[in-house]
Amino acid sequence: MAWDSTRRVPWKRMFTEWLVVTAIAGVLFATVFNVRTAGSYVGLVLGGVVYLMLGSALAKFGYQRATFASLRAQRAAQPAARPSTPAARARPAPTGRTSTGPSQRPNRTNKSRRR
Repeated sequence: MAWDSTRRVPWKRMFTEWLVVTAIAGVLFATVFNVRTAGSYVGLVLGGVVYLMLGSALAKFGYQRATFASLRAQRAAQPAARPSTPAARARPAPTGRTSTGPSQRPNRTNKSRRR
């Protein structure tokens, strides 16, 4: 699709997603990873700015991520698929490398070693 400056950008959804991810990452940095430097948190904020810029550009090109509600509606609209049993696979034709049993290649013993 081409760039269309009249397309709507879902700012509220993008800010909400960014805040949730940033909050979770901030808590993980502070508790699990013991990273308490200012640079880590500045990186989170700058990452959010990049996310918002890329997301707004993609929205102007017409990209919209599916919401959970739309995914549930798609799943409900599809008919329930029955579990299918796998079809029996035909045996391949015998070749020179396949054996039909131990009688095809008798064990060869070196009689000189038996002494």
